[in-house]
Amino acid sequence: MKTEQPGLERVSRIILALLVGILIWGAAIGNEEFSVEVEVPITLHIADTYLVLEDSEDSVLISLRGSGLDILSHQINSPLKQLNRNIPVSSIHDFPAATSVTLGTSDIILQGSIEITKLIPEQISITIDTLISRELPVSVQSSDGIPSRFSFFTVDPKNITVTGPSSIVMSMDSVSTEVLDTNSGQVTASLAFDSDMVAYSESSVQVRIYEPLVPVTDIE
Repeated sequence: MKTEQPGLERVSRIILALLVGILIWGAAIGNEEFSVEVEVPITLHIADTYLVLEDSEDSVLISLRGSGLDILSHQINSPLKQLNRNIPVSSIHDFPAATSVTLGTSDIILQGSIEITKLIPEQISITIDTLISRELPVSVQSSDGIPSRFSFFTVDPKNITVTGPSSIVMSMDSVSTEVLDTNSGQVTASLAFDSDMVAYSESSVQVRIYEPLVPVTDIE
């Protein structure tokens, strides 16, 4: 006569069957070699007084080969999250400078007997520049196009510090505000960013706008 198994015993038998299945599957794939491809971001490290203006690639495709268990263990325990590469600058004297960075397998640490079979690309092109800071005056932009030689504005602060690539910072002679309405009186004016690689010591300035003593149309 067939007897009904208690619920706990049925669950235990199911779990045992799953474990046995996993062990059999692990033993089967452990003797086979697998190839996988993973795409990881490239992180470039450079001295604080320099920066990377542009690079040809921001990720690398890595081909791995190993036993099923090694590949599975690597993916679970230490998956590749990024490829780090230091950029030497001691031999570069003129900036901005175009150079290249070789991506080698020595930059990648793997566990087990996994083999790296291919890197795409093996080399990337970059442009680097020196990082400088410079103090520049603030230029107020008005909606009615009043010439800047007519002083109808007071600005606080008058100058701000600009930090960024020397090739960009040295080409700047001032920092402009967003366009202001000349009838707005005293306002907080945001600064216009010409490049996302440049940082300002202030994000806005206080601008006070005065009415001209002489109508602009009467000034020659």
